[in-house]
Amino acid sequence: MTSSPAPAKRRRADAFANVNRIVEAAKDVFSARGDAATLTDVAAQAGVGNATLYRHFPNRQALAAAVYEDIFTTEVQPVFTALVQNDAPRESFLDVIERLTDVMVQQRPLLSSLDHLAELTVKLFDRNRELVEAVVSRGQAKGELRSDITADDVANFVAMVTTATVALNQPAALRRRYLGLMADALNPAGAQPLP
Repeated sequence: MTSSPAPAKRRRADAFANVNRIVEAAKDVFSARGDAATLTDVAAQAGVGNATLYRHFPNRQALAAAVYEDIFTTEVQPVFTALVQNDAPRESFLDVIERLTDVMVQQRPLLSSLDHLAELTVKLFDRNRELVEAVVSRGQAKGELRSDITADDVANFVAMVTTATVALNQPAALRRRYLGLMADALNPAGAQPLP
């Protein structure tokens, strides 16, 4: 009989659907309830039991990381695609930093659950390594970016800048000002040798 593989596939599809429902529910619950949101609230909103939620996400950190990854993919990833179309590398990176910062500010209640936000941001940023390397190389060739920076430097720089900016909870106008000042560190004019 060939009936046994079908239930296994159905379970995998069901599990996948459960994960999607849980992540979507977590977005809503964290947005509405902030730090007061519980995983039980998320499970109820998703229409799954606590055991199902914990099977996929053993703790609040794991769930928050999955939600952040989903939000990064839908809301920040398109900015990376635009990187290669922009001839101004500093402005391109500033666009990425600004978009990521805006998302982080909007998702502050969720992201406060992450102890490793900067590291996760670097990991998500690294998915775009080839795009970032191309922009860095193009900017260096045009003399618009420091010759001694790498894609890794940019990823870590963006993670530090965005997480610090969000932690300070500044108004949008001040965020833009400080992000601009920090992005000037990528400029070769007046650059000092890196340690």
